[in-house]
Amino acid sequence: MDSYILSYINQQMLERGYKKYHFESMSILTKPDEPEYEYKAYNEYLFLVSKELANNTVINADNAIYKADQFYNMQAFAQIREFTGMIKIVNPENTVQLIEFVRVIPK
Repeated sequence: MDSYILSYINQQMLERGYKKYHFESMSILTKPDEPEYEYKAYNEYLFLVSKELANNTVINADNAIYKADQFYNMQAFAQIREFTGMIKIVNPENTVQLIEFVRVIPK
């Protein structure tokens, strides 16, 4: 995991008042015949850290919505997105991709 990702996550958690928290990698491997995925991230945060996302991948959560465009892989720091609550991922048709997050659980 890149050091700037860890620094960013540490900063975000401290800004929210969390001094203790646990984090781990989390991945979702999409299938071409499953267009939607749901994940309940109540009382936790998912930070999107995928290096690549298929065009028109949509991640919709209680706190944010994000749609990946053709320039996603050219972004660096800006690609770290934060999601919490009910998270719904819409996968483009006939696409197999690995969507990677850092899952952070405050203690």
